[in-house]
Amino acid sequence: MKRYFHGTLSLMGLYLRQNRIFTLVWLLLPGLWVAINTVSSLVLFPTQEALIEMGVSLIDPLTEAMHGPLLDISVAGFVTWRTKVFLVLLGGIFSMIYMIRHTRLAEEQGKRELLGANVTGSLAPLTAAFVNMSFINAIAAVLTIFAMVALGLGFMGSLAHCLGFFGAACSLGILAGVAAQLFVSATAARGMSFGLLGALFGLHILWNVSGGQSLLAYINPLEWPLLIRPFAGEWFSVLLVPLVLGAALFVLSLWLMVRRDVGAGLVPQRTGRAFAKPGLRNLSSLAWRTQKGLFLAWFCFYAIFSFSLGCASYLMVSAVSSAEALAELIERLGGIDRAFLSLMLYIFGMLISVYVMMSAGILRREESAKGEIVLSMPVRRERLVLSHMVYIFGGSAAIMLMSGFCVGLGAVIGTGDSGALTRLFFEMAGMIPALWVIGGIALLLFGALPRWMTGISYGLLTLFVLMEIFWEQQQIPEALYVLSPFSWITPLKAVQPTAAPVVLCVAAVLLSGAGIALFRRRDAAV
Repeated sequence: MKRYFHGTLSLMGLYLRQNRIFTLVWLLLPGLWVAINTVSSLVLFPTQEALIEMGVSLIDPLTEAMHGPLLDISVAGFVTWRTKVFLVLLGGIFSMIYMIRHTRLAEEQGKRELLGANVTGSLAPLTAAFVNMSFINAIAAVLTIFAMVALGLGFMGSLAHCLGFFGAACSLGILAGVAAQLFVSATAARGMSFGLLGALFGLHILWNVSGGQSLLAYINPLEWPLLIRPFAGEWFSVLLVPLVLGAALFVLSLWLMVRRDVGAGLVPQRTGRAFAKPGLRNLSSLAWRTQKGLFLAWFCFYAIFSFSLGCASYLMVSAVSSAEALAELIERLGGIDRAFLSLMLYIFGMLISVYVMMSAGILRREESAKGEIVLSMPVRRERLVLSHMVYIFGGSAAIMLMSGFCVGLGAVIGTGDSGALTRLFFEMAGMIPALWVIGGIALLLFGALPRWMTGISYGLLTLFVLMEIFWEQQQIPEALYVLSPFSWITPLKAVQPTAAPVVLCVAAVLLSGAGIALFRRRDAAV
């Protein structure tokens, strides 16, 4: 058995020396996020009375759906309530990327074969990635505890809060390790991992809005920071769930890895034709072949999930209809059912923007892998970009429209509102230009800074989400919030400029055009 893990310590050191900036951000961001929220809460709520009076007004439908009930009315309770979901998503995404990068992506790039040429056990890479991932999450949790205690929050509650997101992040990372054993492509493994995270987040929102919990909540990592009840009579026994579930998933990933060859996946890869079809002789067909897996996965997932949400929307009405803090918003949006679905569609739009980034990332990978070969033929550079823009812009629009149609159809069936289908379809269509701006930013970075494109793109998307959260907390001015594309489509504003879709479309065209122009002037496959 020992020979399977030989070289694990050496690989751990190697992995820690790689991607240092990625690891540094991973370590510091959770503590920084909690510190920012703590300081802002201390400024907003100098007394307990101020927290009770003003805090309730900040609990809007969007934040309540994302964070669930507020367990303890105090600055410490408010901070943990506002940060727990973000910390789980942040740690989970970093953990998923890390696990897939050092397992499936390393095999896809041929690094695993080079490591295997030395005295390295077959299970050592997966084990080293898992131990490092857990270690980095643990250090991030410790730094967050230090930040919370230094700012005057209690130690036991801080410990419970950080242990909750530590267990959730590690479990999500191990889940990605299992997905890495199934598919040959790292893109497919990432797609499945993020798809499962999206499904867990959707269930989290449904449980929060419905106001009820079930035993199934104990297997959802997004629920653990709430179930452990920081600063509200901590239930440390909940930590047994991530411990058992994480150990089971890790053993499963090891068991799956032993039963496959290096570079192969347990889900068999479909064999290709000996000769290409006549249609696979142009850039459009090549783009479809590389983009279709990601597009169809997102398209089908949001079609099914949106329809289910629409059918179940009537269950949410009684859960939030009595909330006085939501009365103004509910009245403005035309009723509790319309308010709930409008906010959910807005969240869907923000999530689908991740698809835009992933689709643009495929363009970058195709240029790196096949750019010189493709461009050596009579192919213009703008045609290469345009063939992928169909899926960056058209694919995101198709997913948005299908989501709006399915949630509207479900609402018609669930609530009997015959006008829901048309209303929600066009409401979702109005959000599409904001996603196109995200795509335009990705293309601008593709032309200007191709090597930094992925990191900066996701960094800006994270910044836009943070601006949304800070604006809801009234911590940034409107003049700064307007820089986010999501500020032009949010239903939380009383009035939106009538020219918002036009402004966003013009911005997307200018950004995309600048990206294509810069791509024509730089070296290919850099």
